[in-house]
Amino acid sequence: MAESRKLYNSTSYYANHQGDTDNIPEDFKGLGYYRRTNLEDAINNFIVAYIGEDKALAKVPRYEVDFWAQRTVQEFNYDILHSEKSMEIELSDALTFPLPQDYVAYTAISQVEKNGEKTRLLPNRKVNNPNALLQDEDYELTFDSDGNLQEASLSESITRFQDDSNHEVAQEDQYYRYNNEEYPYFNKRYGSNPEKMNSLGTFVVDEASGVIYFDGSLKRDKIIVLDYISDGLADNGDLTKVYIPKLAEDALYASMLYNLAKVRPSLAGIVPLYKKEASAKMRNAKIRLSNYNLPELAQTLRGKAKWIKH
Repeated sequence: MAESRKLYNSTSYYANHQGDTDNIPEDFKGLGYYRRTNLEDAINNFIVAYIGEDKALAKVPRYEVDFWAQRTVQEFNYDILHSEKSMEIELSDALTFPLPQDYVAYTAISQVEKNGEKTRLLPNRKVNNPNALLQDEDYELTFDSDGNLQEASLSESITRFQDDSNHEVAQEDQYYRYNNEEYPYFNKRYGSNPEKMNSLGTFVVDEASGVIYFDGSLKRDKIIVLDYISDGLADNGDLTKVYIPKLAEDALYASMLYNLAKVRPSLAGIVPLYKKEASAKMRNAKIRLSNYNLPELAQTLRGKAKWIKH
């Protein structure tokens, strides 16, 4: 069952944070645990409250409840919960960043400045990492002993993208690029492309190989931060390690009830009501978790009142 009381007294709760080793509980679940509910408890609560004789669902196998609970958590992470995670690494000579196991999509890729602030990097949409087929001296494709095409471990496209010398414009290239809209700074053309107005490095996300490649203008030892959306199920081997905020717990139950009911023909008459209830509670959860802070928003908007001289 979900925890309905405080697990620790104040001394044991803050002991780990203050380095008080004598008072750290053996089963300490971390600061902020109580504001969340783990998925195992939520599933048990749902079974007790909704499944059984004279209840919303007469009989449902446990594995089906588990499936829809995890599926609902995924959908909530995409749209409702604070699902963004951050990962930081120091960039090596390979100029690559491995995608996390629970990666769904990135929200920002940044480099960390000396003061700790993040400066956002922009993607390069004109570069990708195609499969590079190996060829012999006659430019014929090569095959292995099983008759399969042989491929290089890294494409020439990415190799050139990561070569620092290729990011310096040669004199002969300037004439070619003079009237190219992608490079308006050579002829001082008005209306330059904002996508190219970036003095920092760029990156390419190769989702097939699970790697982010950075261009050669970025140097090694740069600290890179990846902010990304997770599916929320990185630890689904143990559902006690998958958490949802208590503010979204009721929406979780409503969504599970709707999804379990809609696949049962005997409940077809009441499914629209469950759907409407799930939609309303999901909307409420999104509003509750939006975390808008009016004083902070007002402080940001004060900059909009500045007069700009032309």
